[in-house]
Amino acid sequence: MRSANSTSGRPGLLHRGPWRTFLLLGACLAFGCASAPRRGAESVRASLDGFLSALNALDVDRIASFLADDVTAFVPTAQGSRVDGKAALTEVFRAYCEKTRETSSRTNIVPEHLTVEQAGSVGIVTFEVPSPASVARRTFVFRNHNGRWLISHFHASNFGLD
Repeated sequence: MRSANSTSGRPGLLHRGPWRTFLLLGACLAFGCASAPRRGAESVRASLDGFLSALNALDVDRIASFLADDVTAFVPTAQGSRVDGKAALTEVFRAYCEKTRETSSRTNIVPEHLTVEQAGSVGIVTFEVPSPASVARRTFVFRNHNGRWLISHFHASNFGLD
């Protein structure tokens, strides 16, 4: 009698002992690995959402809680050189929040074209925030510190729409 998986009358490939084990193990590894980064990427996204919520609320202390101690950043609207360390970047955000509070009690930064990638203890997020005059482009590098995703690097650039 022929097997449903064979046209030769012999048992199909999936019914052979070593091959069956190899294929099942390969499928488990492939699908198991595919789901792990998704869970990690979701937790990176949750940290980004928390940071943006703090930024939109102009809450400097909460903003700082998402920064790694050794964070670095490029914030060309604040200074030309790289910002090094949590204390220095917190001061950049403090100045931004104070200036923004002069005209508004909060902001409404909503990322568009968002991508989140995660591998191991590193997560990378990129997005854009368009306005009529420019497109704000942002890249965040997150690192997992004792189960918390903290911002390790932040890069801001704006592209003028002349």
